[in-house]
Amino acid sequence: MMGIFDMFRKKKKDPVQQESGHRTDVEVQAANMSQPAAVDPATETPEPASMLLGFALLNSAEYDVEQLVRTMQTDWSIQVDGLEAGENMVFELGGMNIAVAYMPGPIPNQEVESNCKYNVLWPEAEQVVATHQAHVIITVMNITDPLIGHALFTQITSSVLKLNNAIAYYSPPMVMSAESYIESARMLQDQELPVQLWVFLGLYRSEDGGGSSSYTIGLKHFGKDEIEIVDSREEMADVFEFTLNIVSYIVGSDVTFRDGETIGFAEDHKLQLTRSPAVAMEGYSIKIGY
Repeated sequence: MMGIFDMFRKKKKDPVQQESGHRTDVEVQAANMSQPAAVDPATETPEPASMLLGFALLNSAEYDVEQLVRTMQTDWSIQVDGLEAGENMVFELGGMNIAVAYMPGPIPNQEVESNCKYNVLWPEAEQVVATHQAHVIITVMNITDPLIGHALFTQITSSVLKLNNAIAYYSPPMVMSAESYIESARMLQDQELPVQLWVFLGLYRSEDGGGSSSYTIGLKHFGKDEIEIVDSREEMADVFEFTLNIVSYIVGSDVTFRDGETIGFAEDHKLQLTRSPAVAMEGYSIKIGY
């Protein structure tokens, strides 16, 4: 099953060049899992995530687990021998442990609705997710290769989101319609990486309304610093596209940016990289002078 992911590690033509300047119980189980040891954020990049977790929102308290099992097999050739279909499924693939658990109630405290404001690409998000009556927790654990782990997580999640009553995917702060997630997940079948499902890309303007800024949440799961563009003079659409291209480069080519390096699309086109306290999130980030 893992053979399909080997091609994702092939070296593609890099979009940039890099120079070195200087060198149920499921929720409880997930919450109690040991986390990577803390590092000095001023000098160290994050450890890759050993676990991924997300939520599929359902607009009715129904859960067709038999349809889910069929979809995993039909779409992704995921067939687990001896798996008994039930409301909670736990199985192993490629050395990773997968748990899919049905929860017959909405995510409490309007948590999902409160995150909809960050998702500018889906204006109706809050209205739609407010109708959810139940949810499914998808967890992939014991991940050793972040790329393979994310790909498997996407396959399982897209299968859940094909349930007739599935309406949205949630992994804070990301909120995405079921249709959009499924469409992007198909990129795996074309041997492409749906990084927009793995890394949240936020956009905002400075308080004076002048600059275009972007930030990421999710690169830490690949053992990378998050990246930011702060108060760029470029158009917001250009900042979004540039940031997405950089994220694809980092994830697809397993690149680690470092303070003092430069990147560019040509020999005479160089953008400075600076590692410093983040502006739009906690911790440190790599700022790109775009």
